[in-house]
Amino acid sequence: MRFWLIVVLFSFLASAQASDLTWQQAQQNKGGVITIQYKLNEPFLLSNDGVLEGLEYEMMIGFQRFLSKKYGVKIQYKWHEWQTLAEIFGQIQNEENAGDIGLDIISWTADRERNVKFSNPYFPDFQVLVTHRTNPTVLHEEDFSNPYSDYTAISVLGTTYDQNLKRIKEANQFGFELKYIDKSTQIIQEVAATPRSFGYSDLTRYLLALDQNWPIKRLNAFAMKGHGLGVVFNHNSDWDAPFNEYLASPEFARIKKGSVQRYFGSEFNAFIKNLSNHQDEEVVLLMQEKMFMDEELELNRQEVERQTRVKNLMLVIIAFAVVIAFFLFNRSWIKSKANKQLLEHQEMIEKQNEELIAVNQDKNNFIHILSHDLRAPINNINSISKILSADLKLEEGETKMLHHITTESQRLSDMVTRILDIEKIESRTIDEYQPVDLGKLLAEIAKNFSSAAAAKSISIETDLEEGTYIMGLDEFVFHVFDNLLSNAIKFSPLKKSIYISTNRVGEDIEISIRDEGPGISEADQVKMFHKFQVLTAKATGGEQSNGLGLSIVSKYIGLLEGNLRCESTLGEGTAFIVSFQAAPQDVKKL
Repeated sequence: MRFWLIVVLFSFLASAQASDLTWQQAQQNKGGVITIQYKLNEPFLLSNDGVLEGLEYEMMIGFQRFLSKKYGVKIQYKWHEWQTLAEIFGQIQNEENAGDIGLDIISWTADRERNVKFSNPYFPDFQVLVTHRTNPTVLHEEDFSNPYSDYTAISVLGTTYDQNLKRIKEANQFGFELKYIDKSTQIIQEVAATPRSFGYSDLTRYLLALDQNWPIKRLNAFAMKGHGLGVVFNHNSDWDAPFNEYLASPEFARIKKGSVQRYFGSEFNAFIKNLSNHQDEEVVLLMQEKMFMDEELELNRQEVERQTRVKNLMLVIIAFAVVIAFFLFNRSWIKSKANKQLLEHQEMIEKQNEELIAVNQDKNNFIHILSHDLRAPINNINSISKILSADLKLEEGETKMLHHITTESQRLSDMVTRILDIEKIESRTIDEYQPVDLGKLLAEIAKNFSSAAAAKSISIETDLEEGTYIMGLDEFVFHVFDNLLSNAIKFSPLKKSIYISTNRVGEDIEISIRDEGPGISEADQVKMFHKFQVLTAKATGGEQSNGLGLSIVSKYIGLLEGNLRCESTLGEGTAFIVSFQAAPQDVKKL
């Protein structure tokens, strides 16, 4: 009897926290109350001294404002917290709760959609395998079974993390054991604290942990890209229509951008945009991880320097103390104890530094291997398509398809080349500089682009002074002006002109490449030399941009000890002016 009383009481309390208000009724009444069944999941939804905040909280408050502004409907929320996702699903599936909304960074799956209704995605769903930084690195899926087949997988029962682990275990007959914990927010902490373990984490939480210097790394295997994160409704609910309309609105875009910057970090918006726009998510993710590793290496280098300064200061203090101790009963143990603590601390930092350098080298090697492995098949595709176009008698539609294959494979080959350029620049592997004939090199580059310019009826005008030499490498200088001229043609309208000129200014030589394109805004000028930055201006002939060209230009000019500036007026055009110190007279004849 007591058991049934408890069940009835729980059902009454649960229904008191639910709502059956429909969107149609809310429009008729100009308002109403709906219940949000939620679970805390930092940084999407968190409680700060009892006050809710986070991206999902701000998203729901924005939904209230959206309904009030567009439809004149004023909605109030009842927030009901649960401890598990299963409890939220149990509430949402109840037909009496048709007005409820479920909130807990919920990944869309076909099985789940049979029980609840999903909104459109409001955030990417990307899951990666993580493990402790000292565990073996995995570059390919075939390398995973040894040794990770004998490790323990950390997960939460019934989640998509759990489903993904079971799927790869069954598909590949892996022998790893599953260990379940209560909260998905604790998976990374559990993996970091448990030897010989790994587990799935969403990409957001992994990058935040990496930015906070957690001793973890990503296994380059079995990454899962889902449909996206959404909120859930009862199958009889009609609230999904206004909510999906809100997700597609400029109001939500502004709220999402601000929330991501507040709760995920200032660079996360740019990373998510790059991840969405880039053709190869693995390359973008590797670059982001490499940035975090570089930052951590720099912090450790600074810490070693600080410890060295502290050590030197302590040595001075200890030496002074020894002199005093000679007269105060010889207290030399102070110096021995202080030195021992400092040495142990420094050894620990140096060990961490070595581990970070090894992980960073793994990332560099993988980028190098990935880029080189891509080159051969891309070049084969390009060659075969050209042979077919030349040897076969094809119809017009088939010819266009082959031409498209040739163009796209060439673009992929160019992207791989640019990634290798970045690797070469960042590795600082440069040879001995030689005199470079600027006039001859610029004339050659202009000639190389004559066909591309003619295709858009663009004229390339040159005013090049003969006998202008600088010290450098032909390859570096070629890449600088090849990229600048390529951009000028790409963003110039039809039947315009591009002007290339050289000019002596004191002991320097200035090279100007000026176009008559749309110009570059001040906001774009601030970020245009960063990697993977796609600017506001669009190519006039439908050409593609991977956001690497100007980054490569800036780095090469830095290696050549030159200067680069941009002069641009919107609607009139852009000029990139590069200046180098002229080579001494006695080396031009070498």
